[in-house]
Amino acid sequence: MEHAKKRCELTQSQKLMVFTLSMSLYGLSSMAEELLPVMNIGPLVLSAEYFAFIPLAMCMLFHPFYTALGAATGGLIFGGILAGQFGGFGEIEQFIALSLGLFVAGSLVRDPKNKKQIAAGALAGAVIFHGIGSMADIQQVILSINDLQTVPGLAEILILVEVGSFLTAIVISGLLFGLLPTLYLVPLLNGKIEPILGVGARSHSQALPEKKTSDVRGIAKVLLLIGIVFVSDYLYEAGVNVEWQASFAKALGHQVLLINLFAAGAIATTTMGFMAEHKNRSLTEYSQEDYL
Repeated sequence: MEHAKKRCELTQSQKLMVFTLSMSLYGLSSMAEELLPVMNIGPLVLSAEYFAFIPLAMCMLFHPFYTALGAATGGLIFGGILAGQFGGFGEIEQFIALSLGLFVAGSLVRDPKNKKQIAAGALAGAVIFHGIGSMADIQQVILSINDLQTVPGLAEILILVEVGSFLTAIVISGLLFGLLPTLYLVPLLNGKIEPILGVGARSHSQALPEKKTSDVRGIAKVLLLIGIVFVSDYLYEAGVNVEWQASFAKALGHQVLLINLFAAGAIATTTMGFMAEHKNRSLTEYSQEDYL
């Protein structure tokens, strides 16, 4: 039992590989998201803003913290910096919303074979991601209420539009591009992808190790992160921001997307190569421990 538990723990090198693989795979998925069409129905925008079923599945199979952090970093690097743009405070909202949503989603799944837990985690991740963005937008409406009073009912309409956008995002991104593929991928990959890292598969009796942190401290940390989102969004809208846009982005045009796809794919391939090499070394070490 002690050896089985040890196989479920991640070493520093394994944590780095999980982080890097999640970063590159989410980079690929975010580039694929750019290729999907966007539909406008009146004030509502229908798009796959949460194209994250791959990091969702990884969060449920591996340690959710390192996977979530890697995915959020991948979105920042491949969707922003390598694309020739950086939104300053505006990037903080996206980073925190994505990482927090993925972390909670992965933490809710104790058994990767349990589809009820997978469904609850996937929906919770989507609600957190889109909910934080919608609350930040509603905050801007409330802060601008004095300017909006010139048109009676305009503030209420904008809030209703945000609520409608949130609900449509949950249906499209949360269900179609989150819940449904994750329900298929997690049970399918459970027990197959973990050995690549040289670790045992998660099960109900072999959950990933957790730090003994009280619920009060955990809730306080979540509230602090959400508070940072609101403050950064306020500063962004107030013009207290440092934005950056590279000249090569306009010069290359759509070729930037192809370059990012190649870069993310190269990093993912290299990481999987290291994982394959690490697998053989780890399995040899564990077999020697079991023999002893």
